[in-house]
Amino acid sequence: MEKFDLIVIGGGPGGYPLALREASKGKKIALVESESELGGTCLNWGCIPTKSLLASAATFRSLKKASEFGLSCDNPSFDWQKILKRKNDITLQLRQGILKLLENKGVTIFKGKAVLNKNKIVKISGYEEPVTADKVCLCVGSVPFVPPVFPVNRDIFWTSNEALIADKVPESLLIVGGGVIGTELGQVFCEFGSKVCIVEMLPQILTGLDSAVAKRLTPVFKKGGLEILTGKKVESLTEVDGRAKAVIDGKERTFEKVLISVGRRVNMSFAQGSDIELELERGLIKVDDFYRTSEPGVYALGDAIKGPMLAHKASYDAMILSNQWNECEDSKKIKADYSLVPSCVYTHPEIAWVGKNEDNLKELNIEYKTGRSMFSANGKALTAGEGEGQVKVLLSADDKLLGAVIWGPEAGNIINEATILAGFKLSCEEYGMLIHPHPTLSEAFSEAVENARGLGVH
Repeated sequence: MEKFDLIVIGGGPGGYPLALREASKGKKIALVESESELGGTCLNWGCIPTKSLLASAATFRSLKKASEFGLSCDNPSFDWQKILKRKNDITLQLRQGILKLLENKGVTIFKGKAVLNKNKIVKISGYEEPVTADKVCLCVGSVPFVPPVFPVNRDIFWTSNEALIADKVPESLLIVGGGVIGTELGQVFCEFGSKVCIVEMLPQILTGLDSAVAKRLTPVFKKGGLEILTGKKVESLTEVDGRAKAVIDGKERTFEKVLISVGRRVNMSFAQGSDIELELERGLIKVDDFYRTSEPGVYALGDAIKGPMLAHKASYDAMILSNQWNECEDSKKIKADYSLVPSCVYTHPEIAWVGKNEDNLKELNIEYKTGRSMFSANGKALTAGEGEGQVKVLLSADDKLLGAVIWGPEAGNIINEATILAGFKLSCEEYGMLIHPHPTLSEAFSEAVENARGLGVH
């Protein structure tokens, strides 16, 4: 039985960075991936493919608005198969890059389903001999959750996986769930001609987003063509004559396709047929501050444990765990802090937030100051034809950043200003001494901070 220093189960945004970090220390590393390709959900079925489709949708939207820029582009059209090919080419390029990095670091890659047993013995489908290691880390990610009452015909009733490989744009699409996946893919298909209806049972779309911002964004999305029903429930779904029949709030409607987007669950396939029982907490693998599970020598990170199910959070976990494994006294003090993990939604307009929002602060009875800056007053936004949106920052009484939410152009990039400001515990006075180039979108964040301090000039 071959022995390694570390076996990483899962080659996603938590697994492969951990393998690379530990291999860089001279360790003997094995990485096991059950899918045909490396990269995990983010690269193959999530972040990257959806952003590719969103980029195609954004370009198509720009072509339809060409006249606003003094350009002529009458009756633009699209080729869905070429859009899919572009998406696939991008993911292939990135997968090849990951593979090359792992090979260059000497990581042994096993392609097959892993089953973790006691004493850190890992059986891999397609291989006769099991492998073992001093440490095993479960970087197993998550899978779309489909309630058992929903139909199983994936030709009609999609998860996000099926939506990303759809052979054509459906004439009509019902999306069950108004989270990140639902809103992003809803906009993609809407932009290319689908009649899209998003049904969210909670009072707002994008749970976790500042409720005032969610309320403001809903009509913006509707103006873009989306039908959004909040506080409503899809009471039943059935297949009738090759279409989906839905009962929504007591009313029957039919759709060509349905996208079920109601969350994700930990991928526990590694435990099927295993002789170990890991302690779970609310459906997640329970770990301590050092990512240790209830099984000695077995660790877990990323979507499988507490914290937001985000690719950058998984990569952050990998960095923290690798640093904890450094053999020095300071490594015992390193612990993860998820309070400043930014969230992004790459719709049009983009949305991003970090830290606490107004709802949180009111619940906690924390005093705060609010500062806003509108993109309608930002020169760079206006030149790009993207003047809709705002930056909102929340400051403590002593001018420390508590949280921020942005909706508008490049929100996902601008939110880094807030993450750095809060993460390094800079005072807003110190931040105010930084010079932002003009004209840039980041000026909007700086102006929101100044406005919160009562020093704004715009």
